[in-house]
Amino acid sequence: MYQIEELPDLKADWTNAFEYQDVPLLDYVWEVANHFLPNFVETDNGFMPSESIAPAIFCNRYFERNLTAKERYEREMEIGGGTHTSFEKYLEFHASINSVYRRLDDSFKERFLTNEDLQNTIEAYKLDVSKFWYLLLFIYDFIEDIGVNTPKLKQTNREDFNNFFNNLSEATSIILKKNNRKSYMVDEKETIEIIRIAIQHFVNTYNNIIHNEQDHEIMRRKLKDIGLDYLIIESGLPSKYFLATRDCLDISYKKWKFTEMLMFFIKSRKATAIPNKKVKVSKDKWMFVSRLIYTVGYDGKRYNEEYDSEGNKNRMLSNLLRRYKNEKFPSVIANNYMVVS
Repeated sequence: MYQIEELPDLKADWTNAFEYQDVPLLDYVWEVANHFLPNFVETDNGFMPSESIAPAIFCNRYFERNLTAKERYEREMEIGGGTHTSFEKYLEFHASINSVYRRLDDSFKERFLTNEDLQNTIEAYKLDVSKFWYLLLFIYDFIEDIGVNTPKLKQTNREDFNNFFNNLSEATSIILKKNNRKSYMVDEKETIEIIRIAIQHFVNTYNNIIHNEQDHEIMRRKLKDIGLDYLIIESGLPSKYFLATRDCLDISYKKWKFTEMLMFFIKSRKATAIPNKKVKVSKDKWMFVSRLIYTVGYDGKRYNEEYDSEGNKNRMLSNLLRRYKNEKFPSVIANNYMVVS
């Protein structure tokens, strides 16, 4: 199996991103990051694009991917990136922001290394397998960063719930739908009032738990009893007032951005025959990206196959993106990579 050379941990935060410019394993990451995630600096002519800080953010997320919250805090303090005077304040900070801390996910590494068709294509394009692995990991981590907190609905769970509850107090009927078809309607005043009282009791119970209970384990147990333990984030504290946004980027949009970033990287590169290779190697760029989509888990094995059961060329990715040719990519927020677009 192919081997991936390990990145050196320079212990430099994003404010010293330049320290990562001389790391050869990040060559491909810098190429893509400077195009899609440039840093902007103020000049006499206004704000101008500059070297990206994203590679440094990516590296630190990579190095802390297996650390506990306590170990992450200690590492941040060591490299000067910590802004909290105590571990408790560090936890409170992460509990108060809208996004739950998300670890960098490299769980598809073995699939990447053992996919012979993919590895043959990487070799045909004369790409360094280690550098390309870090590029793939960077692109995937960025897309997941924008994919779990998109402002598409522009409201948090709390805002959505409050709007529902406020309207419920004045409602004279409630309609339930299944597959966009009305399946049930209630207009009995007493029934609607029972629903309103039940929801109010539920909210009061939740607020009493998070405001009055100091022991986190007891808090977790009480929230689990009412079915809201999923609001407890990694730090062990609840996401107060339903603060976590609930919108996620549709998988089709993830494939779209994933393809855009990788196509930028390979557009000027050409594949050639591999000496002494007797197997057929795909040089098709769409197929290359399609196999990478399968590798990171955005779709199944059908994206890894060059031909379908009837011998037709795999056009699933190109057909998918053709549907969006007149669409604008939705605005996104990248919390870890500090980008809003």
